[in-house]
Amino acid sequence: MILRFRQIPLLLFVAFILVGCGGSKKTPSYNPAVGPFDEDGNYIEAWADNPPKRGKRSRKPEPKPDPKPQPRVVDRPKPKPVTTARVTPKPKPRPVVKPKPKPKPKPKTIRHTVRKGETLYSLSKKYGTSVSAIQKANGLRGSTIQTGKSYIIPR
Repeated sequence: MILRFRQIPLLLFVAFILVGCGGSKKTPSYNPAVGPFDEDGNYIEAWADNPPKRGKRSRKPEPKPDPKPQPRVVDRPKPKPVTTARVTPKPKPRPVVKPKPKPKPKPKTIRHTVRKGETLYSLSKKYGTSVSAIQKANGLRGSTIQTGKSYIIPR
């Protein structure tokens, strides 16, 4: 059988995979820097309690805790000395309060002379009252008002 040009890389790849995966199954050699396991892969408890040192640049040992922890000293600013002589503060001048003038009471009614184009509705909106209140105050039955006539507007 003649191998084609495309089949050669495929066969090389398969051969590489088979060589890499095959062979005897070895346990990794013991390396104390890796972890607490022996040559057979068993866990060593003593290693976890006291791991081996790693060459010249080993980790610094952790400081042992003190059996009696010392209280922490905090630097606080010293209080200012208190003088024993009494100092009387100068009295502050009281502000002069001017009495507020009393507001003038608004009259309960207003006299309004009707101009051209004004209606009961426009007068009620202008003075903040209702159309019926203006009608009652002036004895009006309808909504007709006369130009130039003076009407009472209740508040």
